[in-house]
Amino acid sequence: MTFAPLSRRLALLATLTSSLWLASCGSSGGSGGGQANIRGLNLTSDLASIDVFLGTTKQFSALNTGALASYGAVEAASYTVNVNSAGNSSTLFTGSYSLAKDGHYTAVVWGTQSSLRVSTLPEDEDASTIGAGNTKVRMFNATTETGAVDVYFTTPTADLGASTPTQGSLPAGTLAGFKEIPAGTYRLRITGVGKPDDLRLDIPAVTLTAAKYSTLVVTAGAGGVLVNGTLVEQQASATALANNNSRVRVIASVDSAGVVAATAGTTNLAGGLLSPAFGNYTLVSAGSSVSTTVRVNGNIVSSGPLSFAAGADYTLLVYGSAAAAKLTVINDDNRLPLSASRTKIRVINGVGSLDPLSLLVDNGQVTASSSVLPGTASAYSQIASNTGAQVEVDSPTLGPVYLTTRTNGDALLGQGVYTVLVMGGKATPTGRLLNERP
Repeated sequence: MTFAPLSRRLALLATLTSSLWLASCGSSGGSGGGQANIRGLNLTSDLASIDVFLGTTKQFSALNTGALASYGAVEAASYTVNVNSAGNSSTLFTGSYSLAKDGHYTAVVWGTQSSLRVSTLPEDEDASTIGAGNTKVRMFNATTETGAVDVYFTTPTADLGASTPTQGSLPAGTLAGFKEIPAGTYRLRITGVGKPDDLRLDIPAVTLTAAKYSTLVVTAGAGGVLVNGTLVEQQASATALANNNSRVRVIASVDSAGVVAATAGTTNLAGGLLSPAFGNYTLVSAGSSVSTTVRVNGNIVSSGPLSFAAGADYTLLVYGSAAAAKLTVINDDNRLPLSASRTKIRVINGVGSLDPLSLLVDNGQVTASSSVLPGTASAYSQIASNTGAQVEVDSPTLGPVYLTTRTNGDALLGQGVYTVLVMGGKATPTGRLLNERP
């Protein structure tokens, strides 16, 4: 299923309004006196430790990533909530929240340092409303740049292609309502919307207890596609459901139609890519020392440990002459732009003998994508989206090595992520525009 531009705009709207909307939950009577109870949960992507202030009071001090603070009793009232990096006086987030008398809340701090969010989850649902032998669970997509997802709680061997999501099409930044299902132990899988093969998280066993309410909080992995989960039981514990995989793909860019094969651990990444070619992303067990072997025309050109961080995306670029092929490991940032009118683009120079390349869109130089050396990738640039853009990659000696005309332009959709890939393998360089988030 391809994301339509409208769908992404709606997802973006949900993202931008989610913190405000969730903050208002349970806020009636928030200034009527009495006490409320609040605890904190740090699910940020790149802040190891945070301080959370209610007004001028430091409510949670040095709350580490993944940590759940105990409840603290505070006056039922409206508060300005500020979040700082632990021990730092600079405020990274500020927002207004209401806490109702006798209410219980989990303040989930999520997102990245540059795009931080706080959402107060109310936790006072009546367990007597749950049917005998059942449980209730709701899903919270606490991401801004991952996009919408489908969530499945199934038996271990269930075929997702023949299954209905427990929660379908959950946009970024959105809290869904509770779903009542039989209590028990389930396999949890999260996928792209309508794409059961686009596996974002796979946890073999998650227990949902009878007569309990739980919230599954989905947070972003570093690459922008894989996700993590945290199961928060109402007024009880939080269980981390961490992603233990990375996504890795191979680009075959070896001169004279070199054939590239690669493995990472026990995973086959490419069985025999004939240059110029590129493979799909493949799930690989993450680790700091993953045994990886790359062959060109049957000969080993690289063998040894590589580091693949959980939740991250990587490209293995194999390029140069067949007799002396080289390997470059590229970190891929496939997070969606926040703005519906912006798109991300970069260029990869996969031709060992080629000059530094420059990327132009509609005859304008893309600043971060100039002078890209062989075997490297440029930084990503965010530019205005354009459904009929003229995209050009220039070599100082060969001129354009990739070019579209204005009458047959490339679609650079809003909230898109694109790579212009220049590959070796033929007599002249081959260019391709890859839509990384179709």
